[in-house]
Amino acid sequence: MSMQKSIELLSRLSNATAVPGAEDEVRSIFREQLEGSGDLSVDRIGNFFLKRENPSLPHIAIDCHMDEVGFMVQSITPEGYLRVLGLGGWSTSTLPAQRVVALGSKGKIPGIFGSLPPHFLKDKTATAGMEDLFVDIGASSDSEVREWGIRPGTSLCPDVSVQSSHNPKRLMGKAFDNRVGCAVCIETAHNTKDSDANVSYIGAVQEEGGLRGATVSSTSSTIDLAIVLEGTPADDAPGMLQPTSQGILGMGVQIRCYDPTHIANSKLVDYAVALAEENSIPFQMAVRRSGGTNAGRYHLAGKGIPTIVLGVPSRYIHSHQSMIDLDDYAATCKLTEALVRSINPQTYESILPR
Repeated sequence: MSMQKSIELLSRLSNATAVPGAEDEVRSIFREQLEGSGDLSVDRIGNFFLKRENPSLPHIAIDCHMDEVGFMVQSITPEGYLRVLGLGGWSTSTLPAQRVVALGSKGKIPGIFGSLPPHFLKDKTATAGMEDLFVDIGASSDSEVREWGIRPGTSLCPDVSVQSSHNPKRLMGKAFDNRVGCAVCIETAHNTKDSDANVSYIGAVQEEGGLRGATVSSTSSTIDLAIVLEGTPADDAPGMLQPTSQGILGMGVQIRCYDPTHIANSKLVDYAVALAEENSIPFQMAVRRSGGTNAGRYHLAGKGIPTIVLGVPSRYIHSHQSMIDLDDYAATCKLTEALVRSINPQTYESILPR
């Protein structure tokens, strides 16, 4: 794809509403983008698959999760306010006065997280918990809320549209964790149409809800090797940038060696690094003290699946706004494609334990 086409794809994916358990809009984009590119299917939990089979080669899974952090209505007050709980990890300090959209049964309903003016704050340093927050959708009673198609269990999503920063290489928008991984997955599928690789491109559901889609997809077929694509947290903002920072915008694809859920196959990491160097693809290495990805499920499936995580560093993830660099995105696309094209029985055997 041209860079303009990539921006259009990233924008569509980012703007789509798809919280855990409600990934329909992103799944529709996958289907539209990949129709006619191979065998398409959806499993019973909602994972999307594009399969291109070649039994003579190792079976590679390219995984990305389609969901984003969001909210669910827990209760409705008599006055018509929504009490919500978080779907995925949130810092509640980022939420007051932010816009959301409720995915009601009669259509989308806009709303806003309530915030108290400073005039009414008794303790200006206090941080409210999620149970203390509320969403105002403009209703005047609980019965009116229900008439609008909203009830306990209704999902809510951040309401944000993509825009370019003044630096045209940097996009601002919601859910780059993990719509940027979804875009890399779709672009790689397009770019490898001429390849004879044995590959499954997987859009997984409910990663933010506990790696649930990957728990199913990792065991749904005989996968030999997995590449997990992510929008990984950047660590280059003021107060974070250090000589040891490992997620710096503009420095290339991030190759993750470790997080608490997954220790990468070291020979696969070495192979990816050598491939990046051979193809002049900028990269940065990451060893994470916290966090996790769908790799936490893939590497444990079956008899064990060699797995690697490739990430596009994204600032301010798990909030309403995030930022990515298109050079990092392009580097991630290039390395993912290079891996798909180069894995053969010999390279695969070389990374397995002896």
